[in-house]
Amino acid sequence: MQLPVISECAAESCAYNNDHTCHAVAITVGDLSDPVCETFMSADMEGGEPSVTGRVGACKMADCRHNTGLECHAPSITVGYERESVDCLTYAQA
Repeated sequence: MQLPVISECAAESCAYNNDHTCHAVAITVGDLSDPVCETFMSADMEGGEPSVTGRVGACKMADCRHNTGLECHAPSITVGYERESVDCLTYAQA
């Protein structure tokens, strides 16, 4: 299985974000009730691997139509702000 790529991230204050690209090797999405990016970390330091485009490693949103066995099967996802949290904007309730 190929891990879904994070095609865009609007969370500019995240340590893993550089020019709307996530550089965390893999992120975790969801806290069982909200499709929040669990890997989001607001910091002044740069994190991640500059040569890597982030992917979804795990997704706890079992009610998402892209989720099978707590793994994301969307071709790609977008991460951004939903109200005041940084969420997976590709989340779609099944």
